[in-house]
Amino acid sequence: MTSLGFSQEIAPITLVLTVYSDGFVYVDFTLQINPDFPTQNVTVFGQVLEDLLVVDSDGLPLGYSMDGITLTVHSLGTNQITITYLTQDMTSKDGKYWTLSVEPPIASRIILPEEAAIISLNKVPEIIETQSNKVTLLMNLGLTEVTYVIGVIGTQEHAQIVLDDAQAIITQIHDRGIIVTQAETKLQEAISAFNFGNYAEAETLGAEAKTLAIQINQTATQAQSKMVEAENAISAAQNQEQNTELDYAQNLLSQAHTEYDQGNYSEALSLATQAMEKADDSKFFVSENFPTFEVAGIIVVLVAAGLFVVFLKSKKKTKIVKSEPKKRNINLERIFIGHKDLLHEEKQAIQFLADNNGEAFEADLYDYVKLPRTTTWRMVKRLKGMNIITVTKFRRQNLVRIKSKYDIKE
Repeated sequence: MTSLGFSQEIAPITLVLTVYSDGFVYVDFTLQINPDFPTQNVTVFGQVLEDLLVVDSDGLPLGYSMDGITLTVHSLGTNQITITYLTQDMTSKDGKYWTLSVEPPIASRIILPEEAAIISLNKVPEIIETQSNKVTLLMNLGLTEVTYVIGVIGTQEHAQIVLDDAQAIITQIHDRGIIVTQAETKLQEAISAFNFGNYAEAETLGAEAKTLAIQINQTATQAQSKMVEAENAISAAQNQEQNTELDYAQNLLSQAHTEYDQGNYSEALSLATQAMEKADDSKFFVSENFPTFEVAGIIVVLVAAGLFVVFLKSKKKTKIVKSEPKKRNINLERIFIGHKDLLHEEKQAIQFLADNNGEAFEADLYDYVKLPRTTTWRMVKRLKGMNIITVTKFRRQNLVRIKSKYDIKE
């Protein structure tokens, strides 16, 4: 196991480790440094380095010297350096199994060789994805150990290792209180394939089960964090007695908790995000559109005084004319032809708006389409993203309005 050290004057930015099939690892490490220091000392991974290169933020080479595993960079006047090199000292091999062992000071991105299959991990990665037959892991700082094989698939032994690793990851996430039913179901499919002797299929399903569990864990973590943010935003608005939109925000947050408890983490994340936005809208709505009572009192006095002066100047009786809103004629054909991917309920909503002079409150739209509130919210957001409608705050509600570009000009 190797680690990378640095002094207090150095702040790591990014670290990418690209692993090759022969055990070599290409290290690409970028650090923020103090430009007033003439040199910087960095402890590197491994003792044998090849193709070592140190450059500044403009890609210009910098001078350096080596003393054992300490790299001294001549960096005066530079605030950022990038160190790249190849080393074999980060990997070891036992039979057909390779192990990468490293202790990075920051989150690292690890790119495994093409067609590498992960056998075990010492901790759950933040992200795991596959592109061009290469597995990429995003690992947190600290000790990281990845055991993998290359090109050895379809055997009973290897399939068993993959299933055991998937089971370990799923159990670890489940023990955190995360519902991983989908991953568990996928793992059972893998076990069934294994029992029937379909080892290659078992490996594929086992890997999918592990990836699915990691993705669920990531979404659940994001949802939990977002719900905390929403709770804080709502509390802040309540403390300031800014109650506009807060009932809606609290309702959304309550739904988020319900979805989270049921294991619907994506839905919980979406609802918590909406709740936080509503709480923030409450602050903006009050602070931007409503003056304080003291200011409002002054405004009332000034307006009253102004009206009194006008009354003294003119004794004529003022005739109040009540203007009617101009009737809008919406070109529905243009909307439907221009957006052929509109769903049935979206067309219904647009028709409803057109029949109501091109606008309606979101609550009225919800009552009309008879869809869940979250579904209606997503529909409104989608129509807004398609540039068909606008959504604006009007008093304590959202006013949904078809854009004027769809009006038929008379």
